[in-house]
Amino acid sequence: MTQAHKDHRRGTIYMLLVIAIWGGFLPVGKSALQAVDPYWLTAMRFSAAALVFLGLLWVREGAAALRTEGQLWKIALFGSLGFAGFGVCLFEGLKLTRPEISGMILALGPIQVALFQWWRTHRRPDNFTLGAIALALVGELFVITAGDVTRLVGGDALGNGLVFLASLFWTAYTLGGQQFPGWSPVRYSALSCALGLLGIAAALGIATLAGHSQPPSAAKMIAVWPQLSFIVFCVSVFGILFWNMGVAKLGPLSAGLFANFTPVITYLIAIAQGRRPETLELMGAAIVLIALIANNRHQRGKVGQIAT
Repeated sequence: MTQAHKDHRRGTIYMLLVIAIWGGFLPVGKSALQAVDPYWLTAMRFSAAALVFLGLLWVREGAAALRTEGQLWKIALFGSLGFAGFGVCLFEGLKLTRPEISGMILALGPIQVALFQWWRTHRRPDNFTLGAIALALVGELFVITAGDVTRLVGGDALGNGLVFLASLFWTAYTLGGQQFPGWSPVRYSALSCALGLLGIAAALGIATLAGHSQPPSAAKMIAVWPQLSFIVFCVSVFGILFWNMGVAKLGPLSAGLFANFTPVITYLIAIAQGRRPETLELMGAAIVLIALIANNRHQRGKVGQIAT
């Protein structure tokens, strides 16, 4: 077996684990928000993650890997976007909307990557990619409204908008990893998460002064300790680590193809909990998934043609 085949197999395993973990993240997070506000929940999950990542980095690569090599502010910026910006906006949005809709919004990451590359290189995507983007956006509209345009205003609209903003932050963080080609996934995860705590601390301080956030009581934390344990360790540590390792083995496009299936797990959980999505909503979800999968396969085909 060649090294390329080994990398593909390992990357596939990492992304399957990501799908399972992230698919359950939003329903569990929605439950935890009943006891812990978005700022403290973000601070708790990423503080624990940073400690684990730094310890793992120390063991695997030594103390020298803890240095930022003159890129302190760059890694702090991506860390703040990927952890402070993503975490706070996601949880604030999740308070106002449903987990399965949030999952479909987060699935638009590959489209954001394509649009970012268009903006950066000034190269217009081909007609297939533009068609896939348009189709995915139409499907997303069906998911969000289910035929009821009043859902485009009010609390649902604000919540969906915040989740979309969170997805932009995560896309920026994922692409930021390409700025450190000599770093391992563990190193990027550890240093970006640790320095991202600066942004989280700033957001928490501002929210506290504004009266929008307060520390959770011990009783509330005990009441949701299973949810907190899952979010802090499974999602914030293993989910992020497996994601970065999967991206390193498969590349952003192929990793995005796997990540497209995450909302399927979220929808299955919602159905298991007794919710019956409306027909237009399910139709929209199917349209989004088909468009994203088709575009990812198309992009992989183009990369293969260039390589040969």
